[in-house]
Amino acid sequence: MLRALVLLFLFGWSSAYLYSYNNEVLKLGHLEYRRVGIFTKQDAPAVGPPGNGESYIDVDLELTRDDEHMNRVGIVQLVVAHSSTFDFIGHVDEQSKRHFCCTQYLINSNIPGCSLLQQGKVIASPFAVPEIQVKDVTWVSVSPTERVAHRFPITQSGRYYLLFSSCLNSTGDVKMSGKIEWMNPYGYLPGEIYYFVPLFRFLILGYVILASVWGAMCVMMRHDLMTLQHYVSVVIALGLIESITWYFDYQLFNNTGLRAVGPVLFAMLLSNIKRTLSRLLVLIVCMGYGVMKPSLGFDQRNKVIALGLIYAISSSIHDVMSAHSQMTLLMQHIRAFFLFPVAALDSLFFLWTLQEISSNIQQLTSRHQEAKLRVYQRFWYILLTTAVFSVAWAVYQVFNTMGSNEDIRWTTLWTFEGMWHIIYFVVLVAIAILWRPSANATAYAFSEQLAVDGDEDGLELTANTISRTSDTTFADDDQDHDHQ
Repeated sequence: MLRALVLLFLFGWSSAYLYSYNNEVLKLGHLEYRRVGIFTKQDAPAVGPPGNGESYIDVDLELTRDDEHMNRVGIVQLVVAHSSTFDFIGHVDEQSKRHFCCTQYLINSNIPGCSLLQQGKVIASPFAVPEIQVKDVTWVSVSPTERVAHRFPITQSGRYYLLFSSCLNSTGDVKMSGKIEWMNPYGYLPGEIYYFVPLFRFLILGYVILASVWGAMCVMMRHDLMTLQHYVSVVIALGLIESITWYFDYQLFNNTGLRAVGPVLFAMLLSNIKRTLSRLLVLIVCMGYGVMKPSLGFDQRNKVIALGLIYAISSSIHDVMSAHSQMTLLMQHIRAFFLFPVAALDSLFFLWTLQEISSNIQQLTSRHQEAKLRVYQRFWYILLTTAVFSVAWAVYQVFNTMGSNEDIRWTTLWTFEGMWHIIYFVVLVAIAILWRPSANATAYAFSEQLAVDGDEDGLELTANTISRTSDTTFADDDQDHDHQ
């Protein structure tokens, strides 16, 4: 008997799930599987069309053998198992090698689920709870093609494996054509990523509110807007469009079971642009642009642009490779190659930002620029809080990934990516609040507070002058910019 060879084509959890087969080959002695998170109606976060409260896996396939084996008995088995019972499939020997097919040697070893009646079939322990469901497709005539139309009911929430096994020598290679439906009570969307729908719904609402308030303030203060505030407007718009695109992508996925390449690539492009511009925005704010200086200067501007372009290219390639569900070995190497520069560039962004804001806080402190100092100190506290939370979240991800089975925490996998969307939004809101449009913001940006003795009662910026209230006055750094 041919010893079972195992090919584990583990497709990404954000893939299909109305999956079509078109003459895909199941090799003799091989086992292939897919896995998807499925809720029962009682546990589902939502119920509606097209699932309408039902949970199941529908198989509708035509299996065709090659001509060489068509006159011999053959069998292919479809096995559906809950993730908690996956270890009950096959047998692990003393060398920690897993055997999936029942052979004469394992029969002699009295392995549960492997008997004379099971010889040439997959080993499925009868002690598994919930029960491992098995559907046999057999060839007993000269016809090369057999059709299987079967529904596997889902009785317990969890990640489910659908396995195709070909253990009997006389079966030969089998071509598979047809489709498989993985249905949740709310639709086709895999349970692992369902919560992205309410997440992006929340983000859309948040961006709409932020854009409305920010836009109204920009219109009211349109004659006093700084270039920095235009950048903030662009990032807010990108965040809103990105959230809308992802939301409708997941809705389409849920309704049809298929994912169009165009919307996914467009959403990924928007995410990458937003991520890059968000980093650049934080960086130039910390460099003093719009508050301490009217421009970055030729050298600094070129360095910022170069860093942004390198980051955008590296991050885009890495994202595309990560999203490709059936990743070739070459793609895996490309993805790994670009993972390190993305991580290194993130670190560079953080270190450069930290250096710039620390330097500006020190400079404002020594020059007694209390008003601007307060703005930067508040932003420093916000960045510090988000940085500590980000590091803690990253460490949690690492330990959670290393310390527990992914199949156990399948309902929270979305949070690993989803939390970063929330962090970006929070930082953007903080920037919008601290650098909100106001009267004479341009004059304020290019002014310097004179150090005087006494308490500060307040600052007043008028249309054409910068006046003193109580003991505080402002003087312009550069007379050429007095009334810009």
